[in-house]
Amino acid sequence: MQVRTAGALCVALFLCGQRAVAQAAVDSTVTEGDYGLVRTNIKVACDHACSSLSDGFTARVSYLCFRTKTFTLTATGRYASVTADFGADEMPAGRDAAGMGLNGVHVAGQVGISLMARTRLWGRPLVAFANVGAEFGQGGYGRTSAMAMAMVMLCHTARTQFGLGPMVLVNTNSKVPAFLVFMYRHRFSERWAINLYGGMFGIDYTPTRDDLIAIGGDIDVKSFFLCPQTEGLPGRCVYRKTAFRPMVKYRRRLRTHLYVEAMAGVSLSMSSRVTGLTGTTEYMDISQKPAPFAQIGVSYAL
Repeated sequence: MQVRTAGALCVALFLCGQRAVAQAAVDSTVTEGDYGLVRTNIKVACDHACSSLSDGFTARVSYLCFRTKTFTLTATGRYASVTADFGADEMPAGRDAAGMGLNGVHVAGQVGISLMARTRLWGRPLVAFANVGAEFGQGGYGRTSAMAMAMVMLCHTARTQFGLGPMVLVNTNSKVPAFLVFMYRHRFSERWAINLYGGMFGIDYTPTRDDLIAIGGDIDVKSFFLCPQTEGLPGRCVYRKTAFRPMVKYRRRLRTHLYVEAMAGVSLSMSSRVTGLTGTTEYMDISQKPAPFAQIGVSYAL
C-alpha cells in the first residue's frame, strides 16, 4: 500500500502508470487498489481547501479489458468537478474572474485506454505504459492527449528497487514534452518503507495488514475548460493549477475489496495559469497562496 494521489488527467495517468510500473516489477503480491492491475477499480473522492479552488469531487473507474503475461489493456473513465471563487486581488490587472467565466462550479470528463507491457531489457525488468484519452468540459469536447513511458529496473532486490526511464507527453499542458522519470522504493522492515515516484514521496508505516499511515507529499493538478468570451482570449481556454502538497495520509482496508482513505496537509502553488487548449500559449497567471486542505475517498477494487 502506497501514497498515490492524482490531479489533472495527464498527471493522474502518469502517476498511476508509474506506480503500476514499480509494483508490477518488484512486488510478488499487488495491493488490490492498484490502477490497471485488477479487473475493476472504482474510486470516489471529495476534497476541500481553504483557497479559491475550494470544493472538489472526482470519480474514476477503470476496467481491465485484456491481459496476458506480457500485455494489459485497460479502459478508463473519469469525472471531476471543482468550485472556483477567485478574488480581484488574485487576478492580473484588468481581468475579471466572474466576467470571463472563471468563477463557479466547473466539471470535466475523460475517457481513454491504457496499454501496459512487461518484458526484459539487458536482463533487467522493463515496463512500458501508454495512454490515449479524450477530454471534455465546458463547450463540449476539449482535446485528445496522450503519454508514453518506459522504465527499466536498474536495482531489483527484495528490499530495494530503483527504476529509470523516459516519458513523452503529446498535446498536454506541460511545457516540457519529454523528460526522465524514476522510482525508488526501500523497505527498512516489515512495517517501514520509503517511496519516491517522480513528484511523489512518502514514508509508509504499516501497523497492521489492513492499515497504512504515510507522511509525505505529492504533486496535485486541478484543471478545467472555460469559454471566456473576453477580448484577447480565444474561445476555449484551460485553467490549470499545479501544487505541491505535503500531507499525512491514512488508508484502511474495510473488507477484501473495499478501502477508505483520508489525507490532510497544505497545498503550495507551483503554477496557476490560463492557457490555450494545449498549453503552448499562456494568457495569464493567477496568484495563489498556500492553503490547508483535506480529502476523503472510498475505493473498490476487484
